[in-house]
Amino acid sequence: MMYAITAGFIVLDMLTGLVKAFKEKAYCSSVMREGLFHKCGSILCIAFATLVDYAQMYLEIGVSVPVTTGVCAYIVLMEIGSIIENVCAINPEIMPDKLKAYFKKLSN
Repeated sequence: MMYAITAGFIVLDMLTGLVKAFKEKAYCSSVMREGLFHKCGSILCIAFATLVDYAQMYLEIGVSVPVTTGVCAYIVLMEIGSIIENVCAINPEIMPDKLKAYFKKLSN
């Protein structure tokens, strides 16, 4: 289920990014291609973490923590931030001022 949830956030980020680009009349295939490479990197990190988790069952590699869970959680948190940025660009009135100030501080 963790893989499906992470994939859902990745897809939602891509969709909100597309809507934002079309709204701002700023769609650029090279920017989208770069974003897709980033998403592929995230998926490769999940595959790597899954392999580490699998290896932990059969090899003594010095770690015994659920690596995939941490990687998926990190990716979901990144996607949440990106989705919020995209949604706010699509509809600036949607986010309360306190949250806008908080995210502005984070981006600085």
